[in-house]
Parts: sequence; C-alpha cells; structure tokens
Amino acid sequence: MREPNQQKTRIHNNEDISKNVTSVEKKKREIFNKISCGENLQENARRQRLLNEDLRENTLNLCKRIAGSRRIVAACFYGPRVCGYAEGESDIHLLLVLANYPSRLRGYRKPLNGLDAFILAVDQGAFEKDVQTGLLGEFAAEKVVVPYEPLFNREYLSSNEILLKRRIIWELLENIVLGFPESSHELIIRPEYFLYETIVQRSKLFPPLTFRFLNMLRTDVKERNVKRIMHGLFQALNELAEEKWIDFHSGHVRITQKFIQKIRRRKIRIPSFLRSVQRAALFHILSVLPKMMNLLQQEEEIFMETHWDVENENLTLQLEDPKKYLFMPTPLGPAPLSDETTIEEFVRQNVPSGDMATIQITEMGGVLNTAYQLSFRRNHEEHKIVVKKFKDWLGIKWFPLALWALGTKSFAVLGQSRLEREYALSKFLHSHGWPAPQVLYVSLKEKLIFKEFIEGENLSKIIQHLMTDTEKLADESALVRTVGKMIAKAHGLGVALGDCKPENILVAKDWSPYFVDLEQASRDGNQAWDIAEFLYYSGHYVSPITPADAAEHVAREFISGYLEAGGKKETVKQAGSPRYTKVFSIFTPPHVILAMSNICKKMGETPNAKLK
Repeated sequence: MREPNQQKTRIHNNEDISKNVTSVEKKKREIFNKISCGENLQENARRQRLLNEDLRENTLNLCKRIAGSRRIVAACFYGPRVCGYAEGESDIHLLLVLANYPSRLRGYRKPLNGLDAFILAVDQGAFEKDVQTGLLGEFAAEKVVVPYEPLFNREYLSSNEILLKRRIIWELLENIVLGFPESSHELIIRPEYFLYETIVQRSKLFPPLTFRFLNMLRTDVKERNVKRIMHGLFQALNELAEEKWIDFHSGHVRITQKFIQKIRRRKIRIPSFLRSVQRAALFHILSVLPKMMNLLQQEEEIFMETHWDVENENLTLQLEDPKKYLFMPTPLGPAPLSDETTIEEFVRQNVPSGDMATIQITEMGGVLNTAYQLSFRRNHEEHKIVVKKFKDWLGIKWFPLALWALGTKSFAVLGQSRLEREYALSKFLHSHGWPAPQVLYVSLKEKLIFKEFIEGENLSKIIQHLMTDTEKLADESALVRTVGKMIAKAHGLGVALGDCKPENILVAKDWSPYFVDLEQASRDGNQAWDIAEFLYYSGHYVSPITPADAAEHVAREFISGYLEAGGKKETVKQAGSPRYTKVFSIFTPPHVILAMSNICKKMGETPNAKLK
C-alpha cells in the first residue's frame, strides 16, 4: 500500500524516459499475450464487475464495523473513482450516514482491497440539517451534489440530493433577484448556470476544492459528470416550476413574479452565499480537515500531471464562467452576462460591412457617464445608434450629487446597477408603448448599452423659453401637459423614473417627448421625487428678479396632465412638502419654489380643478 503523502514524480532525464518506454512495451506484450490466449474484452469487463462487487461488499463490511451497534442509514461512493478520473492507486471515498452518531462528523482512513479508503461518517440528523439549512457548511451534504454511486439506501440519498439541489437553486435565484433587482424580471437562465455557479461559489469559499472540480470537468469525463449532476438539478427545477416559482421557456428558466415578490418582501436581504459561510460548523469541519486535506492533495496531483504549467493563483479562472448561461434578451439576440463586446466589436458584428472606416463615432459628452453616437449608412440612408458607457460613481464627481439629495433621494452608484436599471425599465416601459428609446444590445462586462437614436430637441430649451417668455405659448404648454401624462403613465405601471429633469427628455419633430435616461428608474420607487424634480429643476430657469407667473403656469400644465392621466393627488401633494423643496433651494429661486410648492399642495387636494 502506498504512503498517503507520496508525491508523483516527473521524468526529467533520458534514463527515466528509457525505463518508461520499457514499461510501456512490457504492458503492451502482456495485453497481446492475453488476447493471444483468448481473453477478450467481454471477459475483462466481467472480471471488472466482479472486482467492483467484491469492493462494494468489502466496503459495506467496513461500514458495519465503523457503525458498530448504530444503524446505517445510507452510504455512497464519491470522488475520483465515481467521476472517472481516478488513477490506479487513488483512494476510495465514501459518505456514511449513521443514526444517532454522537460524533456528528468524523473521518476514518482504513485499508481496503489493497487501497486506502476515506470514510466520512456523519450523524443522520446533522446530515439532513446540512441538506436543509447548511448546518455543517454543506461539508457532508455536498457529496450528493457531485456525482455519487449509492452503496446503501439509494432512495434516501436521491431524495436528499433533490432537496439540497432545490435549496441551492433557490438561493442562487435569490442572488439573481438581489443582484439584478430590475432585470431579474427579464433574464433568461440556462439550467447549466446552477451547476457552474455552485462550483465557482464553493471554490471561492474553500479553494482546495477547485482541483476536484477541475478534474471532474476535464474533457474526457465532463459530459458524463455534468449529465449526472444535471439529472438531480432538473428534478429540483421541475418541482419549483410546478409550484410557479419559475417558468420554463424553450428549455430556459425564467424567474416568476411570485418568486421576485417573495424575495422583495423579505426585510433582511443578505446574499445567500454569505449565509452559507455563517452557518458553517467550523468545530466539526476542522476535526475532519486534516484527513480531508490528504484527499484534496491527491486531487491536486492528478490535475497537475496534465496541467503542470498552470499557476495555483489562476485556478478559479480555469473554471467555466457561470455568466455564460445568464442572458439579457435584446432585439439583436440574447446578450450573455459574460459578454465583453466593445463598441468596435459591436460594429463589426452588427453594422453592414462592419468596416470601422465607414463608421463615425462621436462622443456626446457626459460627466458621470460617457455617451457616443454611432453613424453609418445602409441602403444610401444614414442610421444612428447611441452607446452609453456607465462609470462607477465612486469619485469626487459623485459626492456633490449625493450631498445634494441627502435624506430625500438615494441614487444607484455602481455602473452595472445603473445599466441594469436602464436596460430593464427601458425594455419594460417600451413594451407598454411608453416613449423610451429601444435597447438594442447590452455588454455588461464592458458596461455598455446600445440604444435607438432619437432625433430631437432637448426639452430644457423649450422649458427655458416658457419660463422667460411673457406670452403663453400654446404648443409648449401642451407639451408640458403631455410630459405630465407620460410620467403618470409610468407611475401607473409601478415605475418611478428617478431622474426626469427636462435635460433627460428629447422632443421629436412631431412634438412627442422621449425619456432618454432611465438609469435611476426603479419599480416601487419614489414617485413624488419625479414630480418635484421636474418642476423645481425647471424653475431654476426663472431669474431671481422675475415674477413666478411663468413657473406657476408650467406647474399647472404639468400637474393637470399628470392628474388627467391617472396620477395620484397624494403624490402631487407630497412633492410640495419641505422634504423636496429643500433639495432644490440651492439653485432655484425661493419665490419660484414657494409658488410651485403651493400649486402642488392645492392641486393635490383638488385634482380635478385647474387653478386660475
């Protein structure tokens, strides 16, 4: 029997190479002699089965000796021999579930059939709680996540496998809803996502496991192992689908509103992978770890024999990216969350000819984000696309904005969060006929969103004209009323726009308004902020020495349109409160804020009356 810590050596000189060649030739002669003697492949297979049966019987006897008077609940093989990448002297790995086992979790190393066997013994109650809640950090339960071969009580193992995989899927879906609170309504999920995300998370929590996962997914055994793992995942997914937590669409998973609302109602929102760290019973795990580390060292040796040039620091990069199996639907096809498409690559893939020389890229400016205009010709006509690059607001540019709205409005800061909001809410509102540019494509890793270009004039110029002209302009007034109606319609769909100042609204040639900035939008957000921001921000165009008549006119028209379209009077009334007026007092004249605030309060009390 080999020493547990024996290291495999590489051949470094001609003498070793010569010995190796001789050994290979000797093995070839042995095989040839067997064939010559009439020992065919079927006979070899029969002997292998007998060996396996003998191994299983001896293993079960060993389990009985360890159990003593305690009842064996279940037992299964796992590890290299089950997954198909074992070497001749690889250890035998076994999970043993015992009734009323006082040690809760204990590792045994025993000789078996000329090999070493590692038996992880666990109490039945502790194992089942590890499956249900992660009592032991899933240290025992994870043995039925990966491929395993039942030795005793297949039904018990299978039912706990499905129960555990159901919980894993649930927690991963929670993470998606918390990480993508707006676009989780839209995401398309391939079932393989749950496999690879589980592997990546466990590798990050306990890096030595990475070698096991890399061996399990190597090219020659990957298909079989993935199929075995996915079998239980599909059973768990089907259960969740029957209960309406998820839907299946063309073999893909979609999260239902029922699930999203359940997660949103939860007061404390801690990502589930953090909870798995908190629940790990370190005392029990550390008692087993020394014996376990020897097994993981063998996994490393197996991996390094064919990957000797891979550095340990880069191991997690060798694992498959789970985000390849998460998609944002777009008119140009599903965009995987792992997509790193740049502007240049987008042009080559989607623009006729794809020749960068025929494309004009113009920067459109921006302080907190950068926007570009792509111009190209198709069928002798000019076409344009807007590309928005989302920056993280972590520097000094962000600080004045946070300070300005302190205590009244919170803003999404990270570029990915703002992109996700703009994608999801633009798509949602556009599908309801609301005037938002259509999202064409998304590159999440590059933080790029490609949108329909709207030709038009910025509403701020029209508002400025209204605020400075003494005459009432019928077309401009009607436009302000229309904007109020559009904001009311968005609120009626449950969406707060978050940043609907006039600068973020374009007026097309037919005088239709388009809302071009939805990166702060959210479902169930602060709708009163939308009204307050539009009105008080518009008011800053009034001179400090000019009467507030024009500002009052704009406020009346806007609120009238808002209420006509079904906007709530309570929301209008809230916008007139000091909570909102104080925010805009920095740059809007006090008499203008006071006049608009009074109109909000009065029209909020009498929604059907247009004040004289």
